[in-house]
Amino acid sequence: MTAFRHQRGAALALRTGVLALMAFGVILSAGCRQAVVRDDSGAGPAAVDLGPLSASAGVGGGAVNVDLAASSIVLPEYVAVRRYQDVFTIDGNNRRVFVEYGWDYRRGIVVETVYETDGTVSSRTDMPAHTLNFTDRELELAIALAREDERLRDVLAEPGLHYYAGFPYRQVEQPMCAAHSRCVHVIVSADDGQRHVAHAIVDLMTRKVVLPKLDEWRNPDPVSNEKNS
Repeated sequence: MTAFRHQRGAALALRTGVLALMAFGVILSAGCRQAVVRDDSGAGPAAVDLGPLSASAGVGGGAVNVDLAASSIVLPEYVAVRRYQDVFTIDGNNRRVFVEYGWDYRRGIVVETVYETDGTVSSRTDMPAHTLNFTDRELELAIALAREDERLRDVLAEPGLHYYAGFPYRQVEQPMCAAHSRCVHVIVSADDGQRHVAHAIVDLMTRKVVLPKLDEWRNPDPVSNEKNS
């Protein structure tokens, strides 16, 4: 009876290990999937990652550098921001596809691209009414432009600042942040987020700080007496 229990336990352990390896293989495959994209533009086939992709959390430090020079950051003409797997019903049949949203810096517009599982482009659609969040590299550029702006340079020279960048900003009454802009908030604080330092709007299309102060009436909070003592 004891031998049977040992054999049964070993079999269950082996089955559990096999299932775990199978699950890991599925996750690894989903995260690293690549395919050759067939493009009718004449540019020829190119390898593309069809794994999941999401926008940046936008917090400075770690993945988002806050001490780069803007001149060192060159964005590509097209930046993929979000990608996920979905199932579309096409001609009455359900088909697995990959959907990608990206920003076209040549034309200032969101583009939706639907890929078949073999990398074939099923459709590519301009979405002028849409806005899109940002990648780490885009936010690094936004922070660098804010730090180097002559209206913000002095206040952002203080050590130990906390940077957050993210959320698109689009306002019809603000021409620099209307259609075809790529405007983003850059928020700076100190003392673990307890002290306001700056809140600027940066347009990545023109690589300029559009609004050094989003709220004109708001000034940086003074340094506390406790910090001065």
